[in-house]
Amino acid sequence: MASPSHRVYLHIGLPKTGTTSLQALMWHHREAMAADGVLYPGAERGEQHRAIIDVHNTRYKAWNEERVPGAFERVVAELENTDKPASVFSTELMAPASPEEAQQVLSALSFAEVHVVCTVRDFARQVPSVWQENVKTRHRTTYDAFLGALRSGELNGITRPFWDFQDLPRVLRTWGGTLPPERVHVVTVPPRGASSRLLWERFAPVVGLDPENYSTEVPQENFSLGMVETELLRRINVALDKDFPWMRYATTVKDTFAAKILSRLPDPSPIRVPAEDYPWICETAQRFIDDIRDRGYHVVGDLDDLMPAPPREGEPEPSTMPADSELLAVAVKALARYLQFRAAPRAAPPSAVPAPVRRLSHTLRGLSEQYPQLMTARRIYSKAKSQLRR
Repeated sequence: MASPSHRVYLHIGLPKTGTTSLQALMWHHREAMAADGVLYPGAERGEQHRAIIDVHNTRYKAWNEERVPGAFERVVAELENTDKPASVFSTELMAPASPEEAQQVLSALSFAEVHVVCTVRDFARQVPSVWQENVKTRHRTTYDAFLGALRSGELNGITRPFWDFQDLPRVLRTWGGTLPPERVHVVTVPPRGASSRLLWERFAPVVGLDPENYSTEVPQENFSLGMVETELLRRINVALDKDFPWMRYATTVKDTFAAKILSRLPDPSPIRVPAEDYPWICETAQRFIDDIRDRGYHVVGDLDDLMPAPPREGEPEPSTMPADSELLAVAVKALARYLQFRAAPRAAPPSAVPAPVRRLSHTLRGLSEQYPQLMTARRIYSKAKSQLRR
Protein backbone atom coordinates (compact mmCIF):
# COMPACT_ATOMS: atom_id res chain seq x y z
CA MET A 1 0.00 0.00 0.00
CA ALA A 2 1.38 3.39 -1.04
CA SER A 3 1.76 6.14 1.54
CA PRO A 4 2.78 9.81 1.64
CA SER A 5 6.36 8.56 1.46
CA HIS A 6 5.49 7.05 -1.93
CA ARG A 7 6.43 9.39 -4.77
CA VAL A 8 4.36 9.76 -7.93
CA TYR A 9 6.11 11.56 -10.78
CA LEU A 10 3.64 13.15 -13.22
CA HIS A 11 5.43 13.55 -16.55
CA ILE A 12 3.09 16.09 -18.18
CA GLY A 13 4.86 16.83 -21.48
CA LEU A 14 5.45 19.09 -23.29
CA PRO A 15 4.59 17.44 -26.62
CA LYS A 16 7.50 17.26 -29.09
CA THR A 17 10.13 17.16 -26.32
CA GLY A 18 11.09 13.50 -26.47
CA THR A 19 8.01 12.29 -24.59
CA THR A 20 7.30 9.47 -27.02
CA SER A 21 10.88 8.22 -26.82
CA LEU A 22 10.88 8.31 -23.02
CA GLN A 23 7.53 6.53 -22.84
CA ALA A 24 8.68 3.84 -25.27
CA LEU A 25 11.83 3.36 -23.23
CA MET A 26 9.98 3.10 -19.91
CA TRP A 27 7.37 0.72 -21.32
CA HIS A 28 10.12 -1.47 -22.78
CA HIS A 29 11.97 -1.54 -19.44
CA ARG A 30 8.96 -1.58 -17.09
CA GLU A 31 9.95 -4.90 -15.50
CA ALA A 32 13.52 -3.73 -14.88
CA MET A 33 12.16 -0.44 -13.51
CA ALA A 34 9.91 -2.34 -11.12
CA ALA A 35 12.91 -4.37 -9.93
CA ASP A 36 14.63 -1.04 -9.24
CA GLY A 37 11.65 0.22 -7.23
CA VAL A 38 9.83 2.35 -9.81
CA LEU A 39 6.37 1.41 -11.11
CA TYR A 40 5.33 2.26 -14.67
CA PRO A 41 1.59 1.54 -14.47
CA GLY A 42 -0.86 0.14 -16.99
CA ALA A 43 -1.70 -3.22 -18.47
CA GLU A 44 -0.71 -1.91 -21.92
CA ARG A 45 0.93 1.20 -23.32
CA GLY A 46 -2.24 3.19 -23.93
CA GLU A 47 -3.59 2.92 -20.38
CA GLN A 48 -1.95 6.08 -19.02
CA HIS A 49 -3.28 8.14 -21.93
CA ARG A 50 -6.70 6.57 -21.48
CA ALA A 51 -6.65 7.47 -17.78
CA ILE A 52 -6.36 11.19 -18.57
CA ILE A 53 -9.01 10.93 -21.28
CA ASP A 54 -11.23 9.39 -18.59
CA VAL A 55 -10.71 12.00 -15.87
CA HIS A 56 -10.75 14.91 -18.35
CA ASN A 57 -13.59 13.50 -20.44
CA THR A 58 -15.11 16.90 -21.25
CA ARG A 59 -11.85 17.96 -22.91
CA TYR A 60 -11.38 14.64 -24.71
CA LYS A 61 -15.03 13.60 -25.10
CA ALA A 62 -14.47 12.41 -28.68
CA TRP A 63 -12.13 9.74 -27.27
CA ASN A 64 -14.71 8.25 -24.92
CA GLU A 65 -14.73 4.67 -26.22
CA GLU A 66 -15.67 1.70 -24.09
CA ARG A 67 -12.25 1.13 -22.48
CA VAL A 68 -11.94 4.73 -21.25
CA PRO A 69 -14.46 4.71 -18.37
CA GLY A 70 -12.68 3.47 -15.27
CA ALA A 71 -9.17 3.84 -16.73
CA PHE A 72 -8.23 6.62 -14.33
CA GLU A 73 -9.48 4.60 -11.35
CA ARG A 74 -7.47 1.61 -12.51
CA VAL A 75 -4.23 3.59 -12.83
CA VAL A 76 -4.76 5.38 -9.50
CA ALA A 77 -5.51 2.07 -7.77
CA GLU A 78 -2.31 0.60 -9.19
CA LEU A 79 -0.35 3.63 -7.96
CA GLU A 80 -1.96 3.49 -4.52
CA ASN A 81 -1.52 -0.23 -4.00
CA THR A 82 2.04 -0.64 -5.22
CA ASP A 83 4.80 -1.62 -2.83
CA LYS A 84 7.34 0.31 -4.92
CA PRO A 85 8.70 3.56 -3.43
CA ALA A 86 8.07 5.51 -6.65
CA SER A 87 5.90 5.55 -9.78
CA VAL A 88 5.92 7.40 -13.11
CA PHE A 89 2.66 8.50 -14.74
CA SER A 90 3.57 9.88 -18.18
CA THR A 91 1.29 11.42 -20.80
CA GLU A 92 1.44 14.75 -22.61
CA LEU A 93 -2.38 14.78 -22.60
CA MET A 94 -1.95 16.46 -19.20
CA ALA A 95 -0.23 19.52 -20.69
CA PRO A 96 -3.30 21.57 -21.72
CA ALA A 97 -5.23 20.96 -18.49
CA SER A 98 -7.05 23.79 -16.75
CA PRO A 99 -6.34 24.36 -13.04
CA GLU A 100 -9.57 22.53 -12.21
CA GLU A 101 -8.64 19.56 -14.40
CA ALA A 102 -5.16 19.38 -12.88
CA GLN A 103 -6.62 19.49 -9.38
CA GLN A 104 -8.78 16.45 -10.16
CA VAL A 105 -5.63 14.44 -10.76
CA LEU A 106 -3.65 15.91 -7.86
CA SER A 107 -6.50 15.31 -5.41
CA ALA A 108 -6.82 11.68 -6.49
CA LEU A 109 -3.10 11.24 -5.75
CA SER A 110 -3.26 12.74 -2.26
CA PHE A 111 -2.04 9.40 -0.82
CA ALA A 112 1.41 10.10 -2.31
CA GLU A 113 4.06 12.79 -2.55
CA VAL A 114 3.43 14.17 -6.02
CA HIS A 115 6.20 15.53 -8.22
CA VAL A 116 5.71 17.19 -11.61
CA VAL A 117 8.21 16.52 -14.39
CA CYS A 118 8.20 18.58 -17.58
CA THR A 119 10.56 18.04 -20.50
CA VAL A 120 11.23 21.26 -22.44
CA ARG A 121 13.11 22.12 -25.61
CA ASP A 122 14.65 25.04 -27.47
CA PHE A 123 11.64 27.01 -28.77
CA ALA A 124 13.23 27.48 -32.19
CA ARG A 125 13.08 23.69 -32.57
CA GLN A 126 9.60 23.35 -31.11
CA VAL A 127 7.91 25.69 -33.59
CA PRO A 128 8.91 23.90 -36.83
CA SER A 129 8.39 20.52 -35.18
CA VAL A 130 4.78 21.35 -34.37
CA TRP A 131 4.16 22.65 -37.91
CA GLN A 132 5.57 19.43 -39.35
CA GLU A 133 3.34 17.37 -37.05
CA ASN A 134 0.34 19.43 -38.18
CA VAL A 135 1.09 18.70 -41.83
CA LYS A 136 1.54 15.00 -41.07
CA THR A 137 -2.03 15.06 -39.75
CA ARG A 138 -3.54 16.60 -42.90
CA HIS A 139 -3.29 20.30 -42.08
CA ARG A 140 -2.85 22.62 -45.07
CA THR A 141 -1.35 25.76 -43.50
CA THR A 142 1.93 26.84 -45.06
CA TYR A 143 4.96 27.20 -42.84
CA ASP A 144 5.03 30.93 -43.57
CA ALA A 145 1.37 31.35 -42.56
CA PHE A 146 1.93 29.26 -39.43
CA LEU A 147 4.87 31.43 -38.38
CA GLY A 148 2.93 34.59 -39.19
CA ALA A 149 -0.02 33.51 -37.04
CA LEU A 150 2.25 32.81 -34.08
CA ARG A 151 4.16 36.04 -34.64
CA SER A 152 0.93 38.06 -34.56
CA GLY A 153 0.22 37.14 -30.94
CA GLU A 154 -3.47 36.61 -31.71
CA LEU A 155 -5.46 33.55 -30.67
CA ASN A 156 -7.15 31.81 -33.57
CA GLY A 157 -7.66 28.34 -35.01
CA ILE A 158 -3.94 28.00 -35.75
CA THR A 159 -2.45 29.47 -32.58
CA ARG A 160 -4.87 28.38 -29.85
CA PRO A 161 -4.08 24.63 -30.10
CA PHE A 162 -0.37 25.48 -30.25
CA TRP A 163 -0.36 27.54 -27.05
CA ASP A 164 -2.69 25.14 -25.22
CA PHE A 165 0.19 22.65 -25.31
CA GLN A 166 3.28 24.87 -25.58
CA ASP A 167 2.76 27.74 -23.09
CA LEU A 168 5.36 26.44 -20.65
CA PRO A 169 4.85 28.93 -17.77
CA ARG A 170 1.10 28.31 -17.79
CA VAL A 171 1.54 24.52 -17.89
CA LEU A 172 4.00 24.59 -14.97
CA ARG A 173 1.81 26.92 -12.88
CA THR A 174 -1.24 24.78 -13.56
CA TRP A 175 0.38 21.56 -12.38
CA GLY A 176 2.99 22.82 -9.94
CA GLY A 177 1.37 25.90 -8.45
CA THR A 178 0.35 24.13 -5.24
CA LEU A 179 3.59 22.14 -4.89
CA PRO A 180 6.91 23.20 -3.36
CA PRO A 181 9.09 24.39 -6.27
CA GLU A 182 11.67 21.69 -5.54
CA ARG A 183 9.02 19.13 -6.52
CA VAL A 184 8.57 20.69 -9.97
CA HIS A 185 11.34 19.28 -12.17
CA VAL A 186 12.17 20.93 -15.51
CA VAL A 187 14.27 18.61 -17.67
CA THR A 188 15.85 20.36 -20.63
CA VAL A 189 16.18 18.55 -23.94
CA PRO A 190 19.84 18.60 -25.04
CA PRO A 191 20.79 20.76 -28.01
CA ARG A 192 20.93 19.40 -31.52
CA GLY A 193 23.97 17.17 -32.02
CA ALA A 194 24.13 15.93 -28.42
CA SER A 195 24.19 12.22 -27.57
CA SER A 196 20.86 10.49 -28.11
CA ARG A 197 21.17 9.09 -24.56
CA LEU A 198 21.52 12.45 -22.86
CA LEU A 199 17.80 13.16 -22.40
CA TRP A 200 17.37 9.77 -20.69
CA GLU A 201 20.45 10.44 -18.57
CA ARG A 202 18.80 13.64 -17.37
CA PHE A 203 15.29 12.24 -16.93
CA ALA A 204 16.04 8.92 -15.22
CA PRO A 205 17.68 10.24 -12.01
CA VAL A 206 14.71 12.58 -11.45
CA VAL A 207 12.41 9.56 -11.06
CA GLY A 208 14.96 7.56 -9.05
CA LEU A 209 16.60 5.44 -11.73
CA ASP A 210 20.24 4.91 -12.66
CA PRO A 211 20.34 5.59 -16.42
CA GLU A 212 23.40 3.40 -16.85
CA ASN A 213 21.30 0.33 -16.03
CA TYR A 214 19.10 0.81 -19.10
CA SER A 215 19.72 0.57 -22.81
CA THR A 216 18.14 3.27 -24.96
CA GLU A 217 18.23 1.01 -28.02
CA VAL A 218 14.50 0.26 -28.00
CA PRO A 219 11.95 0.37 -30.85
CA GLN A 220 10.77 3.91 -31.60
CA GLU A 221 7.71 5.09 -33.51
CA ASN A 222 8.64 8.65 -34.39
CA PHE A 223 9.58 9.79 -37.87
CA SER A 224 10.50 13.22 -39.18
CA LEU A 225 10.50 14.95 -42.55
CA GLY A 226 12.67 17.61 -44.12
CA MET A 227 11.42 20.97 -45.33
CA VAL A 228 10.87 19.92 -48.94
CA GLU A 229 9.24 16.62 -47.95
CA THR A 230 6.88 18.37 -45.53
CA GLU A 231 5.87 20.99 -48.09
CA LEU A 232 5.27 18.24 -50.66
CA LEU A 233 3.01 16.47 -48.18
CA ARG A 234 1.20 19.75 -47.44
CA ARG A 235 0.49 20.22 -51.14
CA ILE A 236 -0.81 16.67 -51.33
CA ASN A 237 -3.14 17.56 -48.45
CA VAL A 238 -4.40 20.54 -50.45
CA ALA A 239 -4.87 18.42 -53.59
CA LEU A 240 -6.72 15.61 -51.84
CA ASP A 241 -10.49 15.73 -51.96
CA LYS A 242 -11.93 17.07 -48.71
CA ASP A 243 -14.16 14.00 -48.51
CA PHE A 244 -11.15 11.67 -48.54
CA PRO A 245 -11.78 9.62 -45.35
CA TRP A 246 -9.47 10.37 -42.45
CA MET A 247 -8.85 6.71 -41.65
CA ARG A 248 -7.77 6.08 -45.24
CA TYR A 249 -5.55 9.17 -45.11
CA ALA A 250 -3.91 8.07 -41.86
CA THR A 251 -3.21 4.58 -43.22
CA THR A 252 -2.24 5.39 -46.80
CA VAL A 253 -0.79 8.89 -46.66
CA LYS A 254 0.62 9.35 -43.16
CA ASP A 255 1.57 5.87 -41.99
CA THR A 256 2.69 4.61 -45.41
CA PHE A 257 3.65 7.40 -47.83
CA ALA A 258 5.00 9.87 -45.24
CA ALA A 259 6.45 7.41 -42.72
CA LYS A 260 7.83 4.76 -45.06
CA ILE A 261 8.64 6.77 -48.18
CA LEU A 262 9.16 10.50 -47.55
CA SER A 263 10.94 10.08 -44.22
CA ARG A 264 13.47 7.71 -45.79
CA LEU A 265 14.53 9.89 -48.70
CA PRO A 266 18.21 10.88 -48.55
CA ASP A 267 19.57 14.27 -47.50
CA PRO A 268 16.48 15.98 -46.09
CA SER A 269 16.90 19.70 -45.46
CA PRO A 270 15.96 20.67 -41.87
CA ILE A 271 12.99 22.92 -41.17
CA ARG A 272 14.47 26.01 -39.58
CA VAL A 273 13.27 29.36 -38.30
CA PRO A 274 13.85 32.37 -40.61
CA ALA A 275 15.91 35.27 -39.29
CA GLU A 276 12.85 37.54 -39.15
CA ASP A 277 11.24 35.23 -36.59
CA TYR A 278 14.24 34.94 -34.29
CA PRO A 279 13.40 38.07 -32.23
CA TRP A 280 9.97 36.93 -31.02
CA ILE A 281 11.10 33.31 -30.68
CA CYS A 282 14.08 34.36 -28.56
CA GLU A 283 11.86 36.67 -26.49
CA THR A 284 9.47 33.78 -25.86
CA ALA A 285 12.33 31.46 -24.91
CA GLN A 286 13.74 34.09 -22.54
CA ARG A 287 10.32 34.53 -20.95
CA PHE A 288 10.17 30.79 -20.33
CA ILE A 289 13.67 30.76 -18.84
CA ASP A 290 12.97 33.76 -16.59
CA ASP A 291 9.76 32.19 -15.30
CA ILE A 292 11.55 28.93 -14.45
CA ARG A 293 14.29 30.82 -12.58
CA ASP A 294 11.89 33.17 -10.77
CA ARG A 295 9.78 30.30 -9.47
CA GLY A 296 12.75 28.27 -8.27
CA TYR A 297 11.86 25.03 -10.02
CA HIS A 298 14.38 22.19 -9.95
CA VAL A 299 16.23 22.30 -13.28
CA VAL A 300 17.92 19.21 -14.68
CA GLY A 301 20.20 20.03 -17.57
CA ASP A 302 21.01 23.59 -18.57
CA LEU A 303 18.54 26.44 -19.07
CA ASP A 304 20.85 27.71 -21.79
CA ASP A 305 19.65 24.69 -23.79
CA LEU A 306 16.31 26.50 -24.12
CA MET A 307 17.77 29.61 -25.74
CA PRO A 308 17.82 29.30 -29.54
CA ALA A 309 21.26 29.34 -31.05
CA PRO A 310 21.80 32.24 -33.47
CA PRO A 311 22.01 31.40 -37.17
CA ARG A 312 25.48 30.32 -38.16
CA GLU A 313 27.53 32.93 -39.93
CA GLY A 314 27.47 32.38 -43.67
CA GLU A 315 24.57 29.92 -43.42
CA PRO A 316 21.97 30.56 -46.12
CA GLU A 317 18.65 32.02 -45.01
CA PRO A 318 16.19 29.12 -44.61
CA SER A 319 13.29 29.20 -47.03
CA THR A 320 9.74 28.82 -45.83
CA MET A 321 8.72 27.70 -49.33
CA PRO A 322 10.96 25.39 -51.38
CA ALA A 323 11.42 26.01 -55.07
CA ASP A 324 9.18 24.07 -57.45
CA SER A 325 12.28 22.38 -58.89
CA GLU A 326 13.15 21.01 -55.43
CA LEU A 327 9.61 19.78 -54.92
CA LEU A 328 9.57 18.12 -58.33
CA ALA A 329 12.86 16.30 -57.69
CA VAL A 330 11.63 14.97 -54.32
CA ALA A 331 8.22 14.07 -55.77
CA VAL A 332 9.84 11.95 -58.52
CA LYS A 333 12.08 10.15 -56.01
CA ALA A 334 9.14 9.57 -53.69
CA LEU A 335 6.93 8.27 -56.49
CA ALA A 336 9.62 5.85 -57.66
CA ARG A 337 10.15 4.53 -54.12
CA TYR A 338 6.42 4.26 -53.54
CA LEU A 339 5.97 2.17 -56.69
CA GLN A 340 8.80 -0.11 -55.56
CA PHE A 341 7.19 -0.34 -52.13
CA ARG A 342 3.81 -1.25 -53.61
CA ALA A 343 5.40 -3.89 -55.85
CA ALA A 344 7.19 -5.62 -52.95
CA PRO A 345 5.75 -8.95 -51.75
CA ARG A 346 3.19 -8.52 -49.00
CA ALA A 347 3.00 -10.49 -45.75
CA ALA A 348 0.00 -12.67 -45.04
CA PRO A 349 -3.04 -10.68 -43.84
CA PRO A 350 -3.17 -10.31 -40.04
CA SER A 351 -5.79 -11.97 -37.90
CA ALA A 352 -8.91 -9.99 -37.10
CA VAL A 353 -8.60 -7.06 -34.72
CA PRO A 354 -11.20 -6.94 -31.90
CA ALA A 355 -14.07 -4.50 -32.55
CA PRO A 356 -13.26 -2.28 -29.50
CA VAL A 357 -9.74 -1.73 -30.84
CA ARG A 358 -11.09 -0.87 -34.30
CA ARG A 359 -13.49 1.65 -32.78
CA LEU A 360 -10.75 3.18 -30.65
CA SER A 361 -8.45 3.46 -33.67
CA HIS A 362 -11.19 5.25 -35.62
CA THR A 363 -11.75 7.67 -32.74
CA LEU A 364 -8.08 8.48 -32.27
CA ARG A 365 -7.50 9.04 -35.96
CA GLY A 366 -10.38 11.49 -36.09
CA LEU A 367 -9.31 13.49 -33.05
CA SER A 368 -5.64 13.55 -34.02
CA GLU A 369 -6.66 15.32 -37.23
CA GLN A 370 -8.03 18.13 -35.06
CA TYR A 371 -5.26 18.06 -32.43
CA PRO A 372 -2.00 16.96 -34.11
CA GLN A 373 -0.02 17.44 -30.89
CA LEU A 374 -1.73 14.29 -29.60
CA MET A 375 -0.44 11.94 -32.29
CA THR A 376 1.64 10.13 -29.66
CA ALA A 377 -1.47 8.54 -28.19
CA ARG A 378 -2.65 7.35 -31.60
CA ARG A 379 0.73 5.78 -32.34
CA ILE A 380 0.69 3.93 -29.03
CA TYR A 381 -2.80 2.59 -29.71
CA SER A 382 -1.71 1.53 -33.22
CA LYS A 383 1.16 -0.45 -31.73
CA ALA A 384 -1.20 -2.09 -29.22
CA LYS A 385 -3.50 -3.04 -32.10
CA SER A 386 -0.59 -4.61 -33.97
CA GLN A 387 0.31 -6.65 -30.89
CA LEU A 388 -3.27 -7.92 -30.68
CA ARG A 389 -3.08 -8.98 -34.33
CA ARG A 390 -0.05 -11.11 -33.53
